[in-house]
Amino acid sequence: MSVSVIIPYIESSDLILKTADSVKNQKSVNTGEIDLLVVDVSDAQNAAEKLSAYPNARVIQKPGAGGEAAAYNIALENLSADYAIVARPGDVFGSHYFMNALKAVGANKPWCFAAPNRFCINPVYSRYKYISRTNVPPLMLNKEADIRSYPNLLQMEIDGNIIESAVLKQYPADTSLKYEFFHDVMLRLQQDHPTYFAMEEANFNTFMPLSDDSAYFVPSNDIDWYRNSIESFMLPLAERFKNSDGTLPYFIQFYLMYAVSARFLANMNNRNKRNMSEEELDLFLKACKKVLDLLDDTIILNAGKYKALGYSEEAAEMFYMLKYDTDLYRMPQHLSEGNEDVTLDCNDVVIARMQGQRVGLHVLDYTDGKLLLDGSFRQVFNLKNIELYAEWNGERIDLEDNDRYSLTKYFGISAYKKFTFHLELSFDDQRSTQKLCFFAKYKNTRVPLQFSYLHHWAKFAASPVGGYWRFNKYMATINNNRELVIEHASAGKTLKRELKYLPRVFMESKRTFITRIEYWLTRPFYKNKRIWLMYDKLYKGGDSSEYMYRFCKDKKDGITRYYIIDKNTSDYRQMKQDGLHPVKTGSIKHKMAFLNADIALITNSQTFPFNGYSLDKSRFIRDLCNFPTMCLQHGLSVQKCAMAQQRIIDNTRMYFIASKYEEKNLNNHAYGYKDTGIIKMTGIGRYDGLINNDQKQILITPTWRMYNAMPVTTSEGEQRSYNPDFKNTVYYRIYNDLINNQKLIETAKRTGYKIKYLLHPILSAQVDDYTPDPYVDVISSVGDMSYEKILTESSLMVTDYSGVQFDFAYMKKPLVYFHPDELPAHYDDGGFFYDTMGFGEICTTSAQLVDTLCEYMENGCQMKPEYIARVDDFYHYDDHSNCERIYEEIMKFQQQVDKDKLR
Repeated sequence: MSVSVIIPYIESSDLILKTADSVKNQKSVNTGEIDLLVVDVSDAQNAAEKLSAYPNARVIQKPGAGGEAAAYNIALENLSADYAIVARPGDVFGSHYFMNALKAVGANKPWCFAAPNRFCINPVYSRYKYISRTNVPPLMLNKEADIRSYPNLLQMEIDGNIIESAVLKQYPADTSLKYEFFHDVMLRLQQDHPTYFAMEEANFNTFMPLSDDSAYFVPSNDIDWYRNSIESFMLPLAERFKNSDGTLPYFIQFYLMYAVSARFLANMNNRNKRNMSEEELDLFLKACKKVLDLLDDTIILNAGKYKALGYSEEAAEMFYMLKYDTDLYRMPQHLSEGNEDVTLDCNDVVIARMQGQRVGLHVLDYTDGKLLLDGSFRQVFNLKNIELYAEWNGERIDLEDNDRYSLTKYFGISAYKKFTFHLELSFDDQRSTQKLCFFAKYKNTRVPLQFSYLHHWAKFAASPVGGYWRFNKYMATINNNRELVIEHASAGKTLKRELKYLPRVFMESKRTFITRIEYWLTRPFYKNKRIWLMYDKLYKGGDSSEYMYRFCKDKKDGITRYYIIDKNTSDYRQMKQDGLHPVKTGSIKHKMAFLNADIALITNSQTFPFNGYSLDKSRFIRDLCNFPTMCLQHGLSVQKCAMAQQRIIDNTRMYFIASKYEEKNLNNHAYGYKDTGIIKMTGIGRYDGLINNDQKQILITPTWRMYNAMPVTTSEGEQRSYNPDFKNTVYYRIYNDLINNQKLIETAKRTGYKIKYLLHPILSAQVDDYTPDPYVDVISSVGDMSYEKILTESSLMVTDYSGVQFDFAYMKKPLVYFHPDELPAHYDDGGFFYDTMGFGEICTTSAQLVDTLCEYMENGCQMKPEYIARVDDFYHYDDHSNCERIYEEIMKFQQQVDKDKLR
């Protein structure tokens, strides 16, 4: 049997060589029967040249023919092999793909195509292999799949399927569709051929993320993927596929629900692309409602619990409410008791069972004879009808919602939240065993609740089983995933537990097995050390942690301090030259300092990811981490930032601030700091270095936007990757135009000012995208750049919302805010309002900004009296003794740490 691999080649790329190599290197198959059918519609027209070493490559040159859909249609017209597979440059076939695929579609089979397992392997987006959630479930592999019985087995993606050429030719792509042309092909094909073979061993690795990848699917950045897709594709699709009785086939309903939910998931919480105005978003939501109106409640509420849909039970209720224009309290929810469980249904569709709900553990900690616990419970059920309580040593403790930030947002709009609670439980040393468990009660039915482990600080994980937490003189374990058991510990008990646990760690992660072995081997060396772990960005120093590290370098206080930074940075080299001893990120010393720390002093949230532990990786070592963090701050906390700065994110036990306005904001219940004594008015450490050294330069330094930067792909501490789409953003256009404005540049020259454009660290990978006037310096903020130097030497700062405005204002030098109408704000109002509290003028157009800057330069760049008054009102201190005050507070806290660690 012969096979053609159809590759639409729409732009010049060496990635096509990876695809060609993966075909050439196939095992156990005659590759002579496999050809590459490449349709080159690119401007470069160089596919033939790139593939000259591949005799089985057939290149059809059609410059200007159109995009992928047009190239695919041209390939169909030239298709002569028995079977065809569509791939894109960079896609890679598993080494035994063709052997298994050809077996699957061999003679006398009742299906015309077979589908692979799909994975995305693309280091630009993620260092990890992404397993498509639309892959066929393992139990159904190596079997016939029938979408009439199992709509969740619908093959939406064409990529990697092996399809009879005679069949595929009947389904050309609709070139009028911008994004869904291949989805449309597969839907039409499966309407006529609803069964296929699900291949178990034939793996297909895509280079570009597919539509189920909520974080990285590229079209999700384009506004046309939203309302336009619904109106030009989804609604006409539904009309086309309607049955004679006006209903839709269930697989089409499944697809439409998948397509709508994919757009929500791509804009969930921090993934919000902010590419629609309020009016456009309202129109999009109305268009979504039109689609939902066509769907059965069973599919909206995901009665089949299909993993491929990818959304939660709360989101299912949200989609139901969107369809019926109602709210949670008016939904026709019904609770019923039976089989020691409580069932929630809506219009006879089961939404959830209480036994399936979990108490989420976020933080477990111990201090001063108390167990501290922060937890949550999902509000799938209307909790007005449910009693939630804990039992500690047999005593009932009703749970109270402390309203800590736990919102889930879509498109920046709050959709639902969790019930959150905090417990402080006193130990009774007269008991040999102490126990904690949780229950939900409805009428006469009491349901014991199992645990889920939602955060690094939960100490435990669902896997590997057998984990334990050793602290103070106690050991905690989990019994049947629903009971926290605490007993007195001993060296023998600890050794016995560890020896049982290690093999389970080894089975899942040999690397972290070695880390645990290293921990125990080095434990005698670290056990009695008082360790402060300190870092800023791992790829950049110069923030408050480095200032504290330098401040403490000559202290004879019994503290061992480890400042962590990448050894390849200029900051690392400078510290070494200054006689300091920074620790290389990723080194054994770094790993052991992290696991043995007393306190972590941080400027950026997400402690575990900064130290190389994703949520998946931390489950092997989180039990060893008995330290809180202290926030030295990267910016100032005057806006709504509870998503990142609430107490439980980093188990924060001290938070150092500079302004009464920060204190007012952070005392909001959403943060979890109120009445805890955590917030300390000390000033910010790095402000000690802010001594004016004006060198007549204008500094332009806007902050970033979530949707303009590549998402985190490795560790929070690593610089983000280059975003190839950045040059197409409004953000880029506005600021690239500004640094080429001739009036601004001519005035600067005449008055003797230099102009520097400083990129935010998260956008520094984009530095070469800018094309400035030769008089303007565009500077990456990573590498050799010193924030202290550039801030102290600048005469005036232009920013939008960047936190460095507070550093600049501390020196009482003028600021100008640039809030262009075309760009959405980077913050939610909290305790800082730019019109009444800002330290300078607000400009909304480039022309207004340039006029303001020119006026300042003509008058020597002096801060105006009204803004000096605002600075004086804002800051509690205006000296350079911030590190000293912070140090004194930490040393007081260290005394409690020593007690908790039995020193």
